[in-house]
Amino acid sequence: MIIDLTKLTNIELGSTANAGKMSGGIGANTISPTAQIIVEVRYSQQQERERLLAGIKEVVNNPEVSGVSACLSGKIQRDVMQPNDKQTKFLTMLEKLLDEPLATEQRGGVSDANIVSAAGVPTLDGFGPYGDGDHTKNERAAKKSFSRRIAQVSKILSFYAKR
Repeated sequence: MIIDLTKLTNIELGSTANAGKMSGGIGANTISPTAQIIVEVRYSQQQERERLLAGIKEVVNNPEVSGVSACLSGKIQRDVMQPNDKQTKFLTMLEKLLDEPLATEQRGGVSDANIVSAAGVPTLDGFGPYGDGDHTKNERAAKKSFSRRIAQVSKILSFYAKR
C-alpha cells in the first residue's frame, strides 16, 4: 500500500502523495494485527485533487494481501490557492499602488489564505519577510526584507484606511 500510495505523486503536475507516518505491530518478528498509514497530499490544480483522492480510494479498496482489509478516513484540510481573474486584478492594483512588481510563485504549501482564496476572496499570501530554509533548523529571514515588507504593508493599509 505504501508504495502504491506514493506512486500517486506526479511532480510534473505539481502533486505529491507522501505516506509520511506509519505505525502498527507489536514487534519486529510478528505479523501486525493492525497498522496505520498517514498520507499527506499536496496539489497545485483542482483536477489533481480529484485524481489523488480517487487514487487513494482505489489503493485502500484493493489491498494486495489476501485477508487484509483497509479503511479510509480523513479529509482535505485546505484546497489549493489557484490563480483567477479576481486575484490577478487585485495583484495588478497592488503593483500599481506600490509602483513595483510583485513576484508570484506556486510553493505547494498551505496556509489559512487557501481557505479565504477558495471562498473567492482575492488574497495576498506569503507577504512576510523572505529568506530561505523554510521549515528547517536552518530557516532564516533576510534582514533587509523586514523593512521592505513593513513599508509595503504600510502603504497598502494606508490606501485602504483612506477609502
